[in-house]
Amino acid sequence: MTESTIKLARQNKTGKKALNVPLMKKKGKRWLGSFLRLLLIICLSYLILAPILQNIVVAFTHPDDLGMATSVWVPQNVSTQNWHVASLMINYAQALPYTFLHTSIMVILQTVCTMLAGYSFARFKFRFRSVLFAFVVFTIIVPPQVFMMPQYLFFRSFDIFGIITAITGKPLNLLGSTASLYVMSAVGMGLKSGLYVYIFRQTFRGLPKELEEAAYIDGAGFLRTFTSIVLPAAQAGILTVVVLSFVWNWNDSYYTNLFDNNNVRHLMLAYGKAISSVDEALASISSKVPLTYSFLLKSPVYEAAIAKTASMLVFLPLVVLYLFIQRKFVQGVERSGITGM
Repeated sequence: MTESTIKLARQNKTGKKALNVPLMKKKGKRWLGSFLRLLLIICLSYLILAPILQNIVVAFTHPDDLGMATSVWVPQNVSTQNWHVASLMINYAQALPYTFLHTSIMVILQTVCTMLAGYSFARFKFRFRSVLFAFVVFTIIVPPQVFMMPQYLFFRSFDIFGIITAITGKPLNLLGSTASLYVMSAVGMGLKSGLYVYIFRQTFRGLPKELEEAAYIDGAGFLRTFTSIVLPAAQAGILTVVVLSFVWNWNDSYYTNLFDNNNVRHLMLAYGKAISSVDEALASISSKVPLTYSFLLKSPVYEAAIAKTASMLVFLPLVVLYLFIQRKFVQGVERSGITGM
């Protein structure tokens, strides 16, 4: 080999080594970043899932084994006694179908109302549209407790432009009735209605106007265009609102306590009253359970286990619902346009 060839070979080796050093540094930083992200995800997952897993373990643990070190993560003796006692304590057999029907009615009323409002803000041009939409956003920001007193007084003396008073001689008192909750859902003042109006507005704004214009040219009226063209194209936003409305109305205890606090058939009210005094709730159902059950009415550990099991029964239907619609729900959130104005 000539001397020039040897120099070129040495330069090439030196260049490769110089290039490998920054490449290895980049790979090292990439691996370190991936490791830190994985560690963060594991820590957050543990913080979120650990209480749920502990509640599941407690729910399936035999009452005699509660509090034992051997039954912290895996029950030593698996039993369904806690489930049976908790279901009797909150009257689950009657409260579950009633709450499902009650929540479904509210979801339908709320979805229809906010859908029409969202479509109006997205497509129609009218005076003070921006101001009215600012009020909608205002209802999202302001907590519902701010409107508690006006709403309470309104439903205590419910009237529509004085018509009810003119007919019956006095306004209606809708307190203690589910009708007040239905009225709020139907007129756009239900739980999180402002957010649903915003979601529908963003969804309808993302649809091409040419579809509606083509339908109008073909002779379709407003109602047919809305039901046959707009609604099928907005299925993602509708599903998002339906799921969110169902979950929030299912878990709602604020409005139900305010307007319908005597309705023991409502699952959240029954659950709240039961866990407020677990020993009394257990004493009230002691005659309904088999004598073979280990009843520790004065044990704080047992009362805490029954309260945890009752909470599992409350949100279990929501978990089952999500398992069936999780894919479509995630797609609906991505397509509903809630990430931009």
